[in-house]
Amino acid sequence: MLTLMRDHIWEIVVTTVVVLTLAVAYLLITTPIYSADVIVRVDPPEPNALGLALQNQDLLPPPTPSSVTEMAVMESRSVLQPVIDQFRFDISVKPHKLPVLGDIAEKFSTPGQPSAPWLGLKSYAWGGERVQIAALDVPRELEEEKLTLTALDNGGFELHGPSGELLASGTVGMPVKQNGVSMLVKELAARPGTKFEVIRWNDLDAIKRFESLIKIGDKVKDSGLLQIQYRDKSPDKAAAVANALGQQYLASAVASRQSNDTQTLAFINGELPRLLADLRKAEEALKSFRSNSQSMQPTNEAQAYLQGGLDLDKQIATLQLQRTQMLERYTPQSRWVQNIDEQLAQLKEAKAKFSDHFNGMPASERESVDLIRAQKVAETVYLGMVQKAEQLQVRRASTTGGAHILDPAMRPHMPVMPQPVLVLGGGLVLGILSGVVLVFMRRHVMIGVTDPRYVERQMSVPVFGEILFSHQQVLLDRDATAGRKSLPPATGRAHPPLQKSLHEIQLDTGIPNRILAARFPHDASVEALRSVRTAVTRDLAHARNNIVMVIGPTPSAGKSFVAANLAILHAEVGQRVVLIDADMRRGHLASLFNESNRGGLSEVLAERLPLRNALRSTRIEGLTFLSCGARPENPAALLMKPRLKDVLERLSSQFDLVIIDTPPFLAVTDASIVANEAGASLLVLRSGMQSEEEIADTIRKVERAEGRIAGAVFNGIPLRRSTKNYGYETNYASDFGENDAGQQAPRGA
Repeated sequence: MLTLMRDHIWEIVVTTVVVLTLAVAYLLITTPIYSADVIVRVDPPEPNALGLALQNQDLLPPPTPSSVTEMAVMESRSVLQPVIDQFRFDISVKPHKLPVLGDIAEKFSTPGQPSAPWLGLKSYAWGGERVQIAALDVPRELEEEKLTLTALDNGGFELHGPSGELLASGTVGMPVKQNGVSMLVKELAARPGTKFEVIRWNDLDAIKRFESLIKIGDKVKDSGLLQIQYRDKSPDKAAAVANALGQQYLASAVASRQSNDTQTLAFINGELPRLLADLRKAEEALKSFRSNSQSMQPTNEAQAYLQGGLDLDKQIATLQLQRTQMLERYTPQSRWVQNIDEQLAQLKEAKAKFSDHFNGMPASERESVDLIRAQKVAETVYLGMVQKAEQLQVRRASTTGGAHILDPAMRPHMPVMPQPVLVLGGGLVLGILSGVVLVFMRRHVMIGVTDPRYVERQMSVPVFGEILFSHQQVLLDRDATAGRKSLPPATGRAHPPLQKSLHEIQLDTGIPNRILAARFPHDASVEALRSVRTAVTRDLAHARNNIVMVIGPTPSAGKSFVAANLAILHAEVGQRVVLIDADMRRGHLASLFNESNRGGLSEVLAERLPLRNALRSTRIEGLTFLSCGARPENPAALLMKPRLKDVLERLSSQFDLVIIDTPPFLAVTDASIVANEAGASLLVLRSGMQSEEEIADTIRKVERAEGRIAGAVFNGIPLRRSTKNYGYETNYASDFGENDAGQQAPRGA
């Protein structure tokens, strides 16, 4: 993996630069977003609305967690709807502008001063436009439909429907009511002809859209400090909306608290007459008893009985009053009412036990104490309720809703989006990751096999050589046309032998030969081909004949390049070699020798030309060439004739090596016909061109044709960082001619 990344480091760098450039463009084009927030402090709710002391506070429902409840209140329709109406969030207005280009133009504009149109496109907005629609009501079928507002001269405007129909027209500042549409455009700063997209949102959808723009949460968890955030492209509007949300929440909380106080006060006022009547009745009973019994001071025992029972009676009276209030909100079977009933039963049982303790006390004293106790309990409860009623009246007049704004929103100076550090850092990381993924995809998905070891490891085919892409060969191909014009036209007859050594060919640049091994014998690619020559020679020692077929799965694999250069390299070592172009469909080996295709293999197989007349001597000693011949109508039929076997056997006996260049194996059937006649096949693959499936299909079809693949040649490998070892042979070039024999100058320092 690291080697793959090192080989394609520049692709990763370019991808990273592109992504970073897009990130910078995003920073320049995108509209900055500002954020403003309000901090609200929420006071915990009172557990006992009546303000009466209870023995067990668990009797009342526990107060709802204030933060969770109040955050839900802040997002309620009763809070959001007034703010939506105030700032008209139920109406969206968007200028009609070109993507990207319009955003760029807006960066150079001044708000309120419409810019001149770019490229003569007057109907588009180019920055500086201002539109404020104070009111817009449309029929139900036009809600959430895209309407078009067009600016006219002298502050005029037109509103068109989704199908282009005219809905309304008017002037800025004047209410308009036409075709069921009523609207008021408060401000319109735009060039005549500029169009705007207008949408009147349904009230419910407007609330949902507005909810997505605000963020409510705990400033500090469970602290009662809540934060209301709002983001907008205008810093002033961001602060104004945030403050409006805070104020509306307080108004809602005040109204809710006042409502609760009003309900509690109504309950107390309803109970006060009954409590007063109970108090009067208790006082009259006590007064009557004292008058009849003429007893004013209780004994010590009666005093103890009075004091102990008084506390129990107060608690029982308080619980009974609390139960009455609970029944207004809960059923008798509810948990809270049942808890009060259980507590009442416990207190009554305790009172009964307490009373039994004083059974021996005189009846008159006990009755006197009971009357005194009833009077005192009635008085305590009544006075407590009167005091609570007065408190509720005062609090209702000056209530704050149990919350207040701790920090109002202020106009922000710096935008929260986009964040340059985050965008650029993310762009850098994303660029690197994108480059790595791109290289990986190209390596394993988008292009063919580029790793020679894959062929050996997965296909069990030895790789005889790995040939680098040769820029010298590219230069030879470019000069081919000019070189051919300098020679007389070819006649199709065998040329007389013009034998020259390889060194003479290299020096004679006037020879129209564009085979790399002849022109640049010390090129790195040629050195790699020499290792292929060695491997082929060793393999042929165990083959059934000296015929080598060069095959490739698909066109442009470089099999003709390998075949021609191998032929020259074998001739270099003194072997008699014949090179056959068996691609009778698109063969072009003849052009490498500046020869014509006519008078070649197709004529020999068709028995229109003797083999000896078709063989052509070349300018390279030991190398004979047989072209593909004129294009036949059915090349496969010619190759199926017994004549092919006879020709190959004659050439095999006359030459030390026969090299056959064939058409692409997967494209046509020609190569599979020849495969059985060759002692060995050399599979040529081009780096990144053939897929794994194509290579596997070629090997499988060669085996079906009873051919034998001796090895593979990986051709056209681009020079990468991981291919530095390929430079060894170029750095160790021959120094022939530099010094006389035995007096070579020492190398080094």
